[in-house]
Amino acid sequence: MVHAEEVTRSFGGVKALDRVSLFVGSGEVFGLLGPNGAGKTTLVRILSGVLRPDGGRAWVAGLEVGKEPEGVKARIGYATQEASVYRDLTVEENLLFRARLYRPKEARALVEEILSRFGLQPYARSLAGHLSGGWRQRLALAQAVVHRPEVLFLDEPTTGLDPLSRRRIWDLIHQEAARGAAVLVTTHYMDEAERCHRLALLYGGRVLATGTPQELKALAQARARFLFVPGGSLEAVAALPGVLEAWPSGEGVRLIAKKDAPLGEGFQEVAPSLEDVFALLTREAP
Repeated sequence: MVHAEEVTRSFGGVKALDRVSLFVGSGEVFGLLGPNGAGKTTLVRILSGVLRPDGGRAWVAGLEVGKEPEGVKARIGYATQEASVYRDLTVEENLLFRARLYRPKEARALVEEILSRFGLQPYARSLAGHLSGGWRQRLALAQAVVHRPEVLFLDEPTTGLDPLSRRRIWDLIHQEAARGAAVLVTTHYMDEAERCHRLALLYGGRVLATGTPQELKALAQARARFLFVPGGSLEAVAALPGVLEAWPSGEGVRLIAKKDAPLGEGFQEVAPSLEDVFALLTREAP
């Protein structure tokens, strides 16, 4: 449903994307994980037909983006971190506007269905600008999916939301995948990345690794050791030979060390988190 092949894009002398390739299948939630400035938004804008790449090709819903950008836009839903809704329209008016663009004959029925499924019925007559941040973000997602798109692009859709609101948004995202949509979601939250079927780790415009969360952790474990020292001194642990990274964790120190690091006793092996994986792979990146 989404296929990027060697996509490259520069702005001035800065290479935002460097030969990025990935694939997202129908019914899959695919996470694009990376820090701010990694190129996540640039890639989504290219895939949605908003921005042209300097090199490479991309296909979305069976259409080549560079040749049929308008056709692609009719087949996708797109929600951004800014909760891009019309604040001077009601919730219902926002949804009707989007539905009528793509499915005018079914618009009313589609809006009623999405109001119910997203729990927005109590706010149907409320101005979007009067909603809280969490409800406004839920409306932005509802607006992106009201016309039942084949592909859904979500650019950091939970930025600034509280944990419960974030969890509800992710429930709704997985509902869209269960409907059969291919979902590409960008995030820099490691806990959210765990909710994806597969991930691409993006750093400096390059894909460092792709796989399920479990596969990426196994990849990291094959390259390094992940440990915990109860009551350890951060300065002392960080200075040990073979230690790559060390940081405070509860009443001790977590660390990443080389596979052959001579650390002695008192170090407990722990399973790596995705944050650990990302720290290791970015450290190794050229």
